[in-house]
Amino acid sequence: MDKLRLGVFVSGGGTNLQSIIDNCKEPDFPARIVVVVSNKAEAYGLKRAEQAGIPTVCVPHKGFKKREEHEREIVKQIQPYNVEAVALAGYMRVVTSYLLDAFYNHDRGLPGVINIHPADTNAYQGAHGYEFAMGMLEEHPHRLEETKITVHFVDAGVDTGPIIKQAPVPVLPADSIDDLRARGLKVEHQVYPEVIRLYAEGRLKLENKQVIIT
Repeated sequence: MDKLRLGVFVSGGGTNLQSIIDNCKEPDFPARIVVVVSNKAEAYGLKRAEQAGIPTVCVPHKGFKKREEHEREIVKQIQPYNVEAVALAGYMRVVTSYLLDAFYNHDRGLPGVINIHPADTNAYQGAHGYEFAMGMLEEHPHRLEETKITVHFVDAGVDTGPIIKQAPVPVLPADSIDDLRARGLKVEHQVYPEVIRLYAEGRLKLENKQVIIT
């Protein structure tokens, strides 16, 4: 079976990366990670990749005047790995149309970059999704009863791309932010590989900005 050649982008600890690595070890999983990319040399996600025998590429964003220039260098450095799709896993950079165009899947008519977000992207975009659910943000002081882990295609906006799959996570009355994050990460680690499987198996379609799972 020809497995989808996946590139994973990280900026930090890489727990979602680890869940993808673990799933890729299963013989029937239809994707494999061919390179892990980071903009931070100290990102522990790079160490996870090295421990798993996966090639890594680090391109610090400092020194580049424009985001497109940084992405151009990344695309250049990972070209030998023939990446077919990109999973952003805690990659703390807003990507531009240059990266999106570089990995657009013309054969399937689908974006080639996906992302995971710890909130319902219809309700909240940007960093601090768990804090949003806890009502800890100044602009949103209302605690929710649940948040929704969201995996979505990436577009030129910030967490505004078409939603592929969501999974609810309850916000319990006694929760601290650490409690909620720990519970949410367990769901993230489950749903992200599920979406990668759907993508790799060709079971996703995009019609009028709506994702259809076949």
